[in-house]
Amino acid sequence: MRRILGHSLMACLLGLLLAACATPQRLMPQDTLKPAEPEWHGRLSLVIHSTPEMALSAGFLLRGSAHQGAIDFYSPLGTTVTALRWSPQAALWLEGDQQRSFDSLSRLTEKATGAALPIHQLFDWLEGRAVTLPGWQADLSGLQQGFLVVRRTDPAPEVVLRIKIDANP
Repeated sequence: MRRILGHSLMACLLGLLLAACATPQRLMPQDTLKPAEPEWHGRLSLVIHSTPEMALSAGFLLRGSAHQGAIDFYSPLGTTVTALRWSPQAALWLEGDQQRSFDSLSRLTEKATGAALPIHQLFDWLEGRAVTLPGWQADLSGLQQGFLVVRRTDPAPEVVLRIKIDANP
């Protein structure tokens, strides 16, 4: 009986240890997103060449479309740091238990990152469509290898967004 109890206790402890090592649950986009919507995940780096220079780097999960979507940003440990959600009715910034509303996706990305990012065009660029946007240049040459570099030169300051897309499992 002691031997069975000892094995049961060991199995429970092993289960707890495995659960503790699991990747933390990520904040997923709203249920209003369609399951067939495109999805990209990987790492991104954003540098704003201002004085002082601003830089951020994070893991991300981008889902949806330019019309309605979500992007979650993750720490190196895999926990959700912040999340952005948008639809025709709202643009939201979720951080912990706090939620902030914005009148546009452009204003939301500006507050969240320090630069108004062209999210609408980003979906086109990620899908390999070379759409143009005044002041922005997208280098799609590395897209087959999972790299996208987008640069804003006008207006100043220069903004450089580098994205490394992970291969889907």
